[in-house]
Amino acid sequence: MTMKTVAACAIAAALLAGSCSSASDEITVEDPWGRASPMVAASGAFYMTINGGAEDDRLVAAESAACGTVEIHETVMQDDVMKMQHLPDGIEIPAGGAAVLEPGGLHIMCIDKLQDFTAGSTIAVTLEFEKAASQTVEAEIREG
Repeated sequence: MTMKTVAACAIAAALLAGSCSSASDEITVEDPWGRASPMVAASGAFYMTINGGAEDDRLVAAESAACGTVEIHETVMQDDVMKMQHLPDGIEIPAGGAAVLEPGGLHIMCIDKLQDFTAGSTIAVTLEFEKAASQTVEAEIREG
């Protein structure tokens, strides 16, 4: 192989590598779900695991047509009482890591529910990130 051929192959390989993106380069969402609750319950919550991409990012907002208002919350212990606190700056999604939203911890709060959270149904939730494109996930509503 001539030096010219080697250089051409190296350039082609670099261009191909730059144009390919792996799934790990982007934020992914696993197992979005919410608890079943009747319409008389004014609020509900969504949980999921958000896997980080190639760079640090932040979940800054969420929305759903099933909710009057959607906020990002964390359950905290304060003076021996469990309370929910709004996280106006959102949730950090570390590069290559994950943010786990689960009961008793981080979650997406649906305030002033506009529909029943019926077991077996799904509710669309749009997640907005500081850097990554918004993603809409279907949260499965489950018992308990």
